[in-house]
Amino acid sequence: MKKLLFLAIVAVTIAYAPKWVAAGPLLFSTEGYVSGQLSKVSRDKNITRAYVGEISLGHESVTFIDSGNQPPNLVSNPWKFCFEKDRYEEIENLIGNNVVLKFTTPKDNSLLSCSSVNELMEVYPIIKNQPLEQKHLVGDIHTMDREISYGIEFGRITNVIKNKGTSRSYFMTMQVGNGGSKFRHFMIDDPDIYDFAVTVLKNAAMVRVHYSDRLTSSSGFYGFYFRSMVSEIEIVE
Repeated sequence: MKKLLFLAIVAVTIAYAPKWVAAGPLLFSTEGYVSGQLSKVSRDKNITRAYVGEISLGHESVTFIDSGNQPPNLVSNPWKFCFEKDRYEEIENLIGNNVVLKFTTPKDNSLLSCSSVNELMEVYPIIKNQPLEQKHLVGDIHTMDREISYGIEFGRITNVIKNKGTSRSYFMTMQVGNGGSKFRHFMIDDPDIYDFAVTVLKNAAMVRVHYSDRLTSSSGFYGFYFRSMVSEIEIVE
């Protein structure tokens, strides 16, 4: 049983490795957004110039109960980020607020020893119920992998990531339902869907996410794995 579990973990890791991960931390240049309650800031014990913040993803969440494939080391809850000392007062003033944070990897040299892989770029409070010109986007799924199932999840988008390499790819996490600790992970291969997901995240809007589970073969003897690909996002009034 343990051997089968190990092989399953390795299979998922290898499957995502060309775009997202190798063994260990993220190795590619990425940027993205995260939303939730800013719950903690502190000086990193490993380096005096760096500070660490924590965000509880979504609404009234504690930790992950995962649904769907998640590349290792990509998303965690609470979600951690690093920033320079001169931004401490700015971040401290937002403690307890629901915020949107823009981040990047890899970090600048001054933060390389920080315990988090994510570097703060921008942070600001969420302003809910902002009028949006577009409330529904039907996108494309470009992969030719065979569909094995499809469905819809209702909830709140909490994390979106863009791989900035030549092989552009996108990753999204949503909190299922109006609150709690069940989260689902998705892949996106349409840049228009990614941009719309960012807009939705910034507004903390409730959405229905339409997805297609695609069966993909992995290299070597590890067999198959599936990816939940986003095809459509609609805001729920």
